[in-house]
Amino acid sequence: MKSGISLFGTRGCILLAAAGALTGGKRAGATKLISEGNEHYRKGRLAEAVKAYNQVLQIDPENPIAWNNKGLILAVAGNYQEALNCHMRAYELDPGHVDAVSNIGMMYNKLDMMDEALTWYDRALGLDPNHETTWNNKGNLLSKLERFAEAMKCYDRALEINPNYMAAMNNKAVELIHMKRYDEALELLNNVLKSRPLFSEGWYVKGKAYIGMKEFDKAIVCLERANRLNPDFLQARRALEVLKKKLVEPPGEKVKSGKKTVMTESEQAKIDRSIQTEILRPRNEMDIMGDEFERPEEHLTKEEKIMFDVLGNEPQSLSALKSAIGNRLGKPAMDRALEGLERRGLAVSETEKGTKTFSRTNALGSIEEEMVEEREDAEPENNANDFHALMSKSRKFINDGRNGEAARSLKKALKINPYDDMALCLMAQVQYEMGERDRAINTISKILAGKPDFVPAWFTLANATLKNKDYSDAADCFRKILELQPDNPEAKRGLEAAESAKK
Repeated sequence: MKSGISLFGTRGCILLAAAGALTGGKRAGATKLISEGNEHYRKGRLAEAVKAYNQVLQIDPENPIAWNNKGLILAVAGNYQEALNCHMRAYELDPGHVDAVSNIGMMYNKLDMMDEALTWYDRALGLDPNHETTWNNKGNLLSKLERFAEAMKCYDRALEINPNYMAAMNNKAVELIHMKRYDEALELLNNVLKSRPLFSEGWYVKGKAYIGMKEFDKAIVCLERANRLNPDFLQARRALEVLKKKLVEPPGEKVKSGKKTVMTESEQAKIDRSIQTEILRPRNEMDIMGDEFERPEEHLTKEEKIMFDVLGNEPQSLSALKSAIGNRLGKPAMDRALEGLERRGLAVSETEKGTKTFSRTNALGSIEEEMVEEREDAEPENNANDFHALMSKSRKFINDGRNGEAARSLKKALKINPYDDMALCLMAQVQYEMGERDRAINTISKILAGKPDFVPAWFTLANATLKNKDYSDAADCFRKILELQPDNPEAKRGLEAAESAKK
């Protein structure tokens, strides 16, 4: 990988690069500010990171690295259109900036513009055929498009470039589970979890593999580990609850009114369906971050790791580096390691007065988008009546608090009509109730971007922010509704409740 950090990676990836080429005091100032911004980013202080990159752009408004880094932060915050604009600006300033090109592909992916995303991924691979994160992210996109054979080739290419590429291993394992090749999936997942034992989503995916093999006891162990590592991982907890119910209440041992009764075949089938539907709960936009910030060297070879540890922020000559590592590496191994670090964007070299020096860049490494979902079996719906039936079912599920079933029903409805505002609005409501607040707000934002006067969307956003105790935001939403419908009694009550809670 050339200079950069990649994110969404999950299934996708954004790349954060190091400071660009400036001269004199401006270069030193920009380098320091970008380094500060990167440190803020590592620690999750997004506002401070953006502030640092904005300061760079005040010094040098044509710095492609600062534009690219700012785009990454905006993407983490969910502002995908603004992030796209920043990455486009970086590309305009430096058409050879492969990380910015790959990021443009990811932003189109996030904006559900799949053809454009593939075009930009291919453009990035044209600039650097060994850009492993782009291969990984292209594979994820092809998987979403149900082009599974092509997706597998992308993961295999990423792993050919870097056999230690954990995200590609995880994603390939998910694809193998889709293909019911469970033993192969488990082999990959064991490698991932050996390196990253705290990766809750990896334990979840491993649990799904065991479910496919009907080894439910082993699945429970994996899901319990996922739930323990991340108590907010709703999908793992729900799947665990359903599995335990199957094992605690097997056929013939159901207890009702103090007496044992035989579980009917339909009741048994219902539990078995629940196992599948809980595991198949959509989780399309899971962006894995967490401890990834602390592992920029995860994909390094042993030789590269040795060199990375001795590199510093100040330039060092080859002789100084050789002295630092002693007899651990010979000259050919040093050269290979330094070349690998430069390709991954973790080191930079300069030659001045015939002397070549090396130092660390400000790149943070890679964060890839990793798949943790299981795909639903396709159930084609062929006419408009099916859409209305699915919408009716979805509303009933929502009223009954059965949000998982509502989400699946709405997903099918949106396959028939992906632009129906009410279906999107209901999906946002369900996403919020399932604890996926950022996805819910992103869904609502898409609706309001195209139809700013759509009152149901404003109500959904108002109620979500009210439940989250964001009373000022909720009040603003209710005021917007009252601008559009001055006599709306529900909006009036909502505004009163929000204003009262603020006091």
